[in-house]
Amino acid sequence: MATDNLTKFMRHVVRMRRLTNVELINTYWQYADEISATRKLAFIIRGNVSWESERPGGVTGRNGLWLMSNRYEPIGEHVAEEPVRTYLQWYMNTYEIWGTMTIDIDPSDALASRPLIEQTLEKVTCVNNAMSLLFGASLRWYPALYKCIRHVSMPAPPEREEMESWDCVPLTRFQEERISTVIMDEDVTDRLLPFVNEVESLPVSIRTVIKTAIDWHAQANRHASGLNRFVNYWQSIELLGNFFYPRLHAAIVQRKTIGEKKREIRDLLRKGVTLDNCMDVAKRCNEIRSPPFRTKILAFLSVITNREMMEVELFKPDDETGKSLYEIRNDIVHGRISEHHFEEIQMLRNRLFDAQKISREIIWLSIKNAEKIAKLREP
Repeated sequence: MATDNLTKFMRHVVRMRRLTNVELINTYWQYADEISATRKLAFIIRGNVSWESERPGGVTGRNGLWLMSNRYEPIGEHVAEEPVRTYLQWYMNTYEIWGTMTIDIDPSDALASRPLIEQTLEKVTCVNNAMSLLFGASLRWYPALYKCIRHVSMPAPPEREEMESWDCVPLTRFQEERISTVIMDEDVTDRLLPFVNEVESLPVSIRTVIKTAIDWHAQANRHASGLNRFVNYWQSIELLGNFFYPRLHAAIVQRKTIGEKKREIRDLLRKGVTLDNCMDVAKRCNEIRSPPFRTKILAFLSVITNREMMEVELFKPDDETGKSLYEIRNDIVHGRISEHHFEEIQMLRNRLFDAQKISREIIWLSIKNAEKIAKLREP
């Protein structure tokens, strides 16, 4: 009988694996019967957000979203009462938020269930990354199962003789890793949930790219990402510039047609090419043919904000490092700075917060001007 059940389970798993290699989808599909019974796809958000909730039953949002703080208050409790959560919160600055999304899948129909699971996972990702963007937090979500757990009393731990030992007590690499972001119920109900709804309600033509920019920003907020944090903040900005520049009306972003580019290159070459100026002429011709990122992002930013101010933020070197955010990005992606360059990394820490601020601001402006941007797109 056990063999029959195992064979049935393996066939169930294989049906989904034939459709997709996405590990998250296959992980949930293993528990399709339980998910179908509860109609809830569960997840856990872990990170430095300490949600001090006064709602033991959690909060409910639109479209079947439920969130609940799993924060443990150890003050006044025996240290052995919750040793794992106590260790995570005290030493690792890691807190948990539980969540579920309503979902209706058929365990016998993998073909129909796969897109439903995928769509729900996209919504979970949006919730996690919207929270990261909104509160500037280091967060990551993990798959979970929503089920009834029986809690039984545990015997007191045996008494041990007092002793001493040499242990490794964890420290933090940077000060920000010790800082938790404290939020209250109102932050979830009045800020997070409306923001998630706003993102999910963006015009279809631009929703995906803005959500992707939020994803990159949230990835950059994770403390464990190291030097990639800087690159990920920049990527959230670069993504928007590269996406909107060729899609907005040419007159709005001053984008040249192929014919205009050819005539401009021809006129430039007619002025003469010498041994002294040939490199500059070649560079200018290439920029006309394929505009650099600076041209693209500034053209887009002129639609949603003050172009000159943003140009200074992105491309002007600061006094402390002598480098712009763009130059720092280039140093990292081209391997000129790595983890063992301790002095350089420390010097760039303040610029990391500048990158976070400008990335967040551009994403926020894109959301607030979403209707305007959608109307300016070429048909």
